[in-house]
Amino acid sequence: MSWASKSSAGTNSSKSSLSSQKFGLNEDDKSPILVYRYRSGSKSLEVSSQQDLCKNLDADPNLQSIRVARKKIPRGNSRVEVRGEDLFPEQDRKRFSDRPTVKSCLANVGLPSSAYWKNLLFNSFPELYIISKSPSTTPNSSADNSPEASQHVTPSTTFPRDHISTQDHS
Repeated sequence: MSWASKSSAGTNSSKSSLSSQKFGLNEDDKSPILVYRYRSGSKSLEVSSQQDLCKNLDADPNLQSIRVARKKIPRGNSRVEVRGEDLFPEQDRKRFSDRPTVKSCLANVGLPSSAYWKNLLFNSFPELYIISKSPSTTPNSSADNSPEASQHVTPSTTFPRDHISTQDHS
């Protein structure tokens, strides 16, 4: 049980980071959290802290186009299914709930073994922090949000081309 009041956490708003204000993160919290970066190319979850997450997000030049959402991790589950609705912050989930693809599964990520056991025994990792990019209509951002910019395999990397010189066939 914690005796710290939530009202005292926001009193130093002049010193708090932009990401902590925007996403409701506690930049002084050093306790471990699980972070999933959607379409980052990373193959696993990161164990980090809210403090480190704030530092990383503040250092990102594209902070304005980043979303941070939280998803409850059911105790005893070794995997977490990330759906389209999980990419939205809580206030936006209701607004987009009528969309047909919002319930579709985007990823099924496994918890690291130490995180699984700590969650099972001590409920140490109650939430998954999901970092994603906001969709945008600019041409530059659409290239960044394309499947080729993510961890998806493209045909050009699946089938490497052999470069045969013209001298070999003369």
